[in-house]
Amino acid sequence: MREMFRFFSKKAVLISLVFLFCQAGFCSDVVRVCIWSDRGKPSLESFRGKYRGQLSLIKWNHNYLVVNTMDIEEYLYGVIGKEMEKSWPFEALKAQAVCSRTLIYYYKTIAAKKNLPYDVSDTIYHQVYGGVYSENESIVRAVEETKDEVLAGQNSENEYNIVPSFFHACCGGHTSFASDVWGGNYPLLKGVEDPFCSETPFYYWSKSFTQRDLKDIVGIDVLSIRILGYDDSGRATKIEFSGKSSSRIMKADDFRMRTINGLTSFKSEKSLPSVLFTVRKQGTNFLFEGKGYGHGVGLCQWGAKKMAEQGETYREILKYYFPDLTLVRIETQDKVFSSAGNLP
Repeated sequence: MREMFRFFSKKAVLISLVFLFCQAGFCSDVVRVCIWSDRGKPSLESFRGKYRGQLSLIKWNHNYLVVNTMDIEEYLYGVIGKEMEKSWPFEALKAQAVCSRTLIYYYKTIAAKKNLPYDVSDTIYHQVYGGVYSENESIVRAVEETKDEVLAGQNSENEYNIVPSFFHACCGGHTSFASDVWGGNYPLLKGVEDPFCSETPFYYWSKSFTQRDLKDIVGIDVLSIRILGYDDSGRATKIEFSGKSSSRIMKADDFRMRTINGLTSFKSEKSLPSVLFTVRKQGTNFLFEGKGYGHGVGLCQWGAKKMAEQGETYREILKYYFPDLTLVRIETQDKVFSSAGNLP
């Protein structure tokens, strides 16, 4: 059906992968997760029994940190059910496991460069991690059946390395180009058309903002709004807010993030789920009508669910959303990349 993943097992490629992988600080197969941070000193006893691995108390930058250290595969047991519904099709859970595993190795390199006392937090700023209470049999199986598999790509110098396999809830019909969302150089994370998420709860949405709402966000009395540009996936890139005597131009994603805080969700009246929207004035209010939920880069989780329901395997799902990446396996003993096996 679709073109399958490419696999590389030539010695030269493996040597290149091993060198890049270890130089970047990937070589440890454990992860350090910050599960608590505050100025007050906590008791480790209150955390025991909730997490696998080891717990440690660290004083860092005037704060106390509780850090949970464990094997990466066991860490994923506590992530998958927080990032995707536990009851979803097994092949979708396996696709999520590969994405989450790839991301944790990516985040470990960033932490190593910054010399941080932990690799990731347990929040949406990395991946949500809930410990043993987030596990179930299907999730453990999904992790075990994709053990050590990650997504890698080839750069301009013909070297292969980990590529961050981001994910989001619903793309709204077309995933984003990573460079359009965050800038920087992400040539292998391209957008694709996605017909699979069209019947999901997050595909269409509308949110109404009063002038007062907008003043709290952008700082002026807004009389009109104009979208100044769109990216290749149809998402807004810049917005102009105009008032009586002044105007303000903002990046669309910055505006969206200002509508979100730790208490908001998709159902929150004053949060924008995505920047795939249009806007029009409705009386004295402004109506934002859009599609999708999240930044739109990489794996569309609701699309993956639909594909799995239609009989697609996790490899076919990953190939669809990451067409330029290669599925490889990390041999944990010495961190060698090798073929993840033959595809059916």
